[in-house]
Amino acid sequence: MKKVLLIILISLSLVSFAQDSIYSLGLKAIEEGRWLEAEHLFIKAIDKGEDKLKCSYELAWAYYCNKEYPKAIKTLSPFITDTADAALCDVYQLLGNAYDENGQTNKAVSIYDEGLKKYPLAANLYLEKGNIKYKEGEYREALYWYEKGIEADPNFASNYYRAAKVFLMSTEVVWGVLYGEIFMILEPESSRSREFSKELFDAYFECIDTKSGKAETNFNNGVIVYSDSFERKTLFPSVFDKLMTKAAQGKRYLNLASLIQIRKDFLSLLSREEKDFDNPLFKYERELINNGLFEAYNYYLFAYGSTKESSSWINSHKAQWNKLIKYLQSNPIPLDGNHFFSRYNME
Repeated sequence: MKKVLLIILISLSLVSFAQDSIYSLGLKAIEEGRWLEAEHLFIKAIDKGEDKLKCSYELAWAYYCNKEYPKAIKTLSPFITDTADAALCDVYQLLGNAYDENGQTNKAVSIYDEGLKKYPLAANLYLEKGNIKYKEGEYREALYWYEKGIEADPNFASNYYRAAKVFLMSTEVVWGVLYGEIFMILEPESSRSREFSKELFDAYFECIDTKSGKAETNFNNGVIVYSDSFERKTLFPSVFDKLMTKAAQGKRYLNLASLIQIRKDFLSLLSREEKDFDNPLFKYERELINNGLFEAYNYYLFAYGSTKESSSWINSHKAQWNKLIKYLQSNPIPLDGNHFFSRYNME
């Protein structure tokens, strides 16, 4: 009898291993862009009795990546029920995206809205509503949803990324560089963060002018593009320009070393002159200064904007660089529903 039970247990273990292997192979096929193979694997995994929701989601993702949007819709629709399940939050996102790519934008929005009724803190659904408005060229409305997503979940990186991209195209670059910096803290070492590193570098170097002999900055021009008010006498964008201009005085040329000093002096001026505008990002930067890591941190931020200068510094400061990487990994920026960065908290 014991021998029979042992054989049964071994058989069950082998079946379980085989099922897990099918799912894993499907994920690997997706990672390598082998969509059709992934589809077959996930269908097989479902037939073998694996987690139906998990496998169906990945199957729908394979369909989506292969531009088979009706199939993705058909696969996910049965899971949209009255039952609230945290796992379904991503289902609403992918299903809405499939409808949008299938030319059914209104249906996509209704799916996102349905999801937000069940999951009001679902930052990914706010992101998708913003993305639809962005594609339609309605940037103010896009920002509304991105910033609602930031408020709902301050640790979800993508809403900062999208909001920053919009602001860097506007006359209110100040919000672009600040939202963008938080994005890079939350999502280090991704392809998006490497791409944004250069955009952040370009924004600072375009907005700070030291060539005239008297430093001037312009992160916020007088034409208001996205803010709700045309009056901004004491609001933060003006304060940012004023203090950055002060911090830049005496700099005859701009490189990463001088920019780092300008950013450090800006924080010092802010602490002395404009304490009301303090926020989690500036507090985090001060902690980096207190730990002797602010210089390394800035070479991380702007590394892909000036690769030669950054590489040279990193290669000659490896101990400091390694210390920064460990610090960033073990000391995430403290953000929550009561403490988060938003321009609405700054105006």
